[in-house]
Amino acid sequence: MAYSDQAGVSPTSLGVGERLERLPRTWWMYKMLILCSLAWLIEAVDIGLVGVILPTLSGLWELSPGQVSQLAVASTIGIIVGVIPSGIMADRVGRKRVLIAGMSVSTVLTLACALAPSIGWLVALRFLAGLGMGAMFPLPYSMMSELVGSGWRGRATGIMDSLLSVGYFISPLLGALVIPNMAPDVGWRALFILGGLPVVYVFILARYLPESPRWLEIKGRREEAERTLRDIEQEVERQYGQPLPPVGAIVPVTTSKERVPVSTLWQPEYRKRTIMTWLVLGTTFFMFYAIQVFMPTVVVQMGFSLTSAFLITAIIVGASIPGKFLESWLVEVWGRKPVIISFTAIAVVCAFIFGFLESLVPVIIVGVIMSFFGIGANPAVKVYVAENYPTRVRATGVATTEAAGRLIAGVIAPAYFPFLLLMDGGVVAAYSFVGAMGLVGVLAVAILGTETKGRLLEEISQ
Repeated sequence: MAYSDQAGVSPTSLGVGERLERLPRTWWMYKMLILCSLAWLIEAVDIGLVGVILPTLSGLWELSPGQVSQLAVASTIGIIVGVIPSGIMADRVGRKRVLIAGMSVSTVLTLACALAPSIGWLVALRFLAGLGMGAMFPLPYSMMSELVGSGWRGRATGIMDSLLSVGYFISPLLGALVIPNMAPDVGWRALFILGGLPVVYVFILARYLPESPRWLEIKGRREEAERTLRDIEQEVERQYGQPLPPVGAIVPVTTSKERVPVSTLWQPEYRKRTIMTWLVLGTTFFMFYAIQVFMPTVVVQMGFSLTSAFLITAIIVGASIPGKFLESWLVEVWGRKPVIISFTAIAVVCAFIFGFLESLVPVIIVGVIMSFFGIGANPAVKVYVAENYPTRVRATGVATTEAAGRLIAGVIAPAYFPFLLLMDGGVVAAYSFVGAMGLVGVLAVAILGTETKGRLLEEISQ
């Protein structure tokens, strides 16, 4: 007999967390994982396209370093502008609605980028697409954190983030296939068309992705939460082939329909974790932008051809995929803090070394290690951020952290990188700065962070 049908017990009086916690791993969990992962993969391909087209457009449109920086940072600024209000909206109207709206905006405007007649138009369209990305980026890992139990949160997020890297891996491969085989002013436009076609995926999300029952519960929408949980439990039971185990305790549920301002994140009970999450996500993103966005430009500056630069970038970025899979296992064995600290520290050492390299093999080896551990740490950081905030303010907390992280990395990195590369220090100066930023993230987690492995979200929030 299903737990939700136990006689004498009102299902709505039983905590959502406890009911989700005892769900066995079945196809339903993997379906949620795939749905959230593909949303990220699609957006990752889109973001990665800018780094791919930069070398071509720089020559084709004779862009100045300032214009290169504007194009590189445009979508990131859009993300920063859009992410906080979207996070607030996700806490008010629901995760699913905001995710679908954001993805619709970003993919449609990516298609529009293919028609841009000038650098000004392209920068403006990338900014507007970034608004949609800002609306959806924090939500996949927030939703996964709220849909699965504590024993699989870190692993699920690691696997999901691995597909994010698959998207970044696909971008330079598409560049290598499309740009050399098409006219210069056609190839980059074709890439944006390919990046925008997945707009049809929003209909799949609307049909198959449930709203977070944790969010429904905290908003006092208990009947909807109950219906969602019953649907989940019934589907899991069919796949599991036997009744679900009972939940041992009846948990009082505190609902809140209040609007939670961003200032809540700076109240005494959240202040330390907010500072810590901002610093660690920002410095992790710094590593990502240095590798993903500017690696083709850096490799060309090292003396390699454009096609070789795309392939080398694909190899280096691709190394983050097994890194994230390893992280997804270790994060449930070692814990969040040890994984974040150790992975980031290794990447920091590689960043300090990278700028001094000149020949192909060392560039690839050190770049692969830097990507494996530096970008590989991302899923542990992201689930760690989501776990540090309670359900009533989780989307706001995650979104604000995402905005701060992208402000630290996504604006500063594209702004300084083109100029540092033109200075006497060149690649050495650029990647030394990356290493220094990574060290800040290591120290923030080591000093301010607490371990969240294996704990209920409701327990961590206290």
